[in-house]
Order: sequence, then C-alpha cells, then structure tokens
Amino acid sequence: MTYHDLRFDEGEGLNRQGLSKRVVEGEVFVFREALQHFDLIDMWTNAALRGITKSVGKDAADRAEAEGFNHIHEWVDPGDVPAMTDAVYDEIAPLAAQFLDTFMGGAFPDINGYYYEETPNVRFHIPYDLAQAHKAKFNEFAKDHGQGKIAAHGPHRDSWLDCPSNGLNLWFAIGRIKPGNGMTIYPENYEGEFKFQRSGDIADGQKLNKTMTFDLHPGDVIMFHTDHVHGSELNRTNETRFAISCRLSVEKPIFPQMHIAPYLNSNWKRSSALGPLAKLPAMMQPSYVTSLALRARNKLIPSMAPGEPEIDPPETIGTKTGDVIEVALADLPVGSVRGASAALCVARLSETDVVALTRRCPHAGGDLANGWVDGDNVVCPWHNLPFDSATGRSDCASLSKLKRVEARIEGDKVIITPKTVINTDDGPAAGFVTEANLGAHTAAE
Repeated sequence: MTYHDLRFDEGEGLNRQGLSKRVVEGEVFVFREALQHFDLIDMWTNAALRGITKSVGKDAADRAEAEGFNHIHEWVDPGDVPAMTDAVYDEIAPLAAQFLDTFMGGAFPDINGYYYEETPNVRFHIPYDLAQAHKAKFNEFAKDHGQGKIAAHGPHRDSWLDCPSNGLNLWFAIGRIKPGNGMTIYPENYEGEFKFQRSGDIADGQKLNKTMTFDLHPGDVIMFHTDHVHGSELNRTNETRFAISCRLSVEKPIFPQMHIAPYLNSNWKRSSALGPLAKLPAMMQPSYVTSLALRARNKLIPSMAPGEPEIDPPETIGTKTGDVIEVALADLPVGSVRGASAALCVARLSETDVVALTRRCPHAGGDLANGWVDGDNVVCPWHNLPFDSATGRSDCASLSKLKRVEARIEGDKVIITPKTVINTDDGPAAGFVTEANLGAHTAAE
C-alpha cells in the first residue's frame, strides 16, 4: 500500500488523471488544503456554524469561529454534543450535491459522473474523558446514526456495513486534527481476510498491524478505498476533532452486505427532469436488489438471518509450569505483543526488555495480544490507544490501568510470574491475574 501527501505547488497543478483508480486500488492520499484550493472551506464551515448557533447558541458559534472547532468542548456541554451534531447534519446535508460536484470536478477531472451517499457523515469527537459521563446519550445517538460519529468506531471495512465495496472514502478535516484524536488506516491489512460481526466491527481475535494516523489542518482531505481497514482513535487528547466524510463510487456501486443508505447518481441529480429519481440507478443494481430481498427475508423470518461468526479462541504461546508461565523468546520478536495466557499478554520492548500485562483493554475489551509495541507503550489495536508498559496507564484518566506482572528473560525464555503484580499504587503486591478479575469483555463502543 502506497501513501502520498499531495498539494498544489505554486504555479503548478497536480496531475490527477486516473487518481480515483489508484485510490480504489489501495493507495492512500492526503490532499493538503484541498477545500481552500476549490473554494469549499467556507461552505461547510459556515454550515457548521449555523448548526451550532441553532442548537447551542450564537456565543458558542462565535467562539468556534474565533478559536477553532477543536476547542468547542470548552464552551459546549458534552451532553449537548448529540443535539449539536444533529443540527450540523441538518445544515450540511442539503449542500452535499453542490459540494461534491465542485470537489469531484476539481480533484478527479477525468470522471464524468459518480454515485454518492445522500447524507455526509458529521463527526465530532470530544475528549473521551469528558464524554464518559454522557455515555448512555452518546450510545443512543449511535443507534440512529451509526458508529463513529460522536464516539470511536472500531476497525472495519465500510463494505462490512452497508456501503459499496468499490467506493471512495473522502474524509475532510473541518477543524484541526492530530494523532491521538483522528482516524486510523491499517495499511498492512488492506488485502487480508477478517471475520467481522453483524454490527460491522471486526471480530474478536483478529490480528492487526500497526495503524497509520494523520496530522491534518482544516481543509485537508484523506482519500482512501472504502475497503481499507480503518477506524477511530479513542480521543486521548485535550482537543475535539471535527471532520465530515463522504462515501461515493465512481463505477456502479456494488453492495455486498445489507444496504441501507441511499446512493444518488450525480448526473441524474443535476438534471431538472431526473433529479427526483436520482436514487433509482443505484437501486437497480443487482447487488442492491439482492440486499433488499435479504433484508426483507431477515425481518420476516429472523431465524434465517445470519448469525455472528465463530470466534477464534485467543492465541496463547505460553506454557504454565507451576506458578510461572514460560514463553519461548524466539516466539516474541522485538516490537511484538503475543498472548501469554488467556488473561495476560507479553510484549518485547527491546532485545533485553519484556513486559507482561493484562491483555484486555479496559475501554472496549480489545485484545492487546493482537496489538503492537510503540516505543515503551503497548497499543490496543482497536482504537490505537497506547498503554505505558511500566504503569499500565493510558492517557484517558477515566479508564482503569492494566495490571503489570513480573516478567524477565532467562536464557532463551521469558519467565512470567502472574502472582507478582508490580504496578500497584503502593508498590509491588501479590495478586493473581485471572479471567475472573480481568473484567468482562464488553462490546465495542
């Protein structure tokens, strides 16, 4: 998978012929200041400000305009974020056709038409610790709008949900976005096969490679194939991320799952005669008709609806011998994390340093044994959340820490002593780490 950072150089235009084909083939592009170049930044910024004004007041909108959307949580109550997001949706949705015609005509000049999801996706992610007190309200919002709008979305491909498998995902930064509160793409997992839940999230037990994260300024856009594995970072920063994303297909859309969201034909939408019928071309695709029939069958005969995938048992490479667990050092390359037991993961930080921690993330139950090492941190693969290997803590104060137990290298083995917990607040203490005190594996938020 190839990554490109693009911008218009002064006096030179970017060669964009065949760009959409390269995106659908897996290349990832960040088009810097794209909205400024196509004179689109004000369209959506002003629409967002109108929505904020209508929902939480003009003072909040004025401050957002003056100080940036990334500070909006400082003067908008977290409990008002769902209503604010709905109001911004109302302002953004009517502009989708005009916005996309301008952007697509400039960014992809060789395209004569396309199919686009009728409503863009508005994404306000306030700092996780602030959102926790309003978790129930945020979960209710997700039931109506889908995951990833105001809370982190786990790793997924859009085609696992109700989106085309041959689509483009355009992810526009409207406010400042930085690693720690943005989106992730798993480039090494582009061509892999994964089990996934009916909700569209990746199934437990699926191994992922290190994510790609992005440092974006207002007007930048990430362009990638909808079938890249991607997701949200759990917002561990002190800033809000505000993005708007659009999904579209240059060719006739292929819907491999239970399609729901309407896709409009851009050429029909521009026509005064055909505009009201712009949804029909996508609905006439065989994959859409099949999806419609399956949805009707599943509703009428629930017993015929597909079940959840059979989950692979958690991988473990440790052998219990008395009170210790032994792991072959050769099975633990530098930078890797593996399952030492059902309750513990073991990470190799360097040639001489290893650490053993509880293997389930306290946020949503992600298996750290399927994650990776980043410096001195062990990273949860579901939402790119790092945990300090020494303390077991993350940057989200509302999350409990991981337990760390004694682990050391002896010859060609790693010796783990689960009874010795070494990162308690009061120093070393005894405490056997088991599935019982690990905590239940909760569903991804």
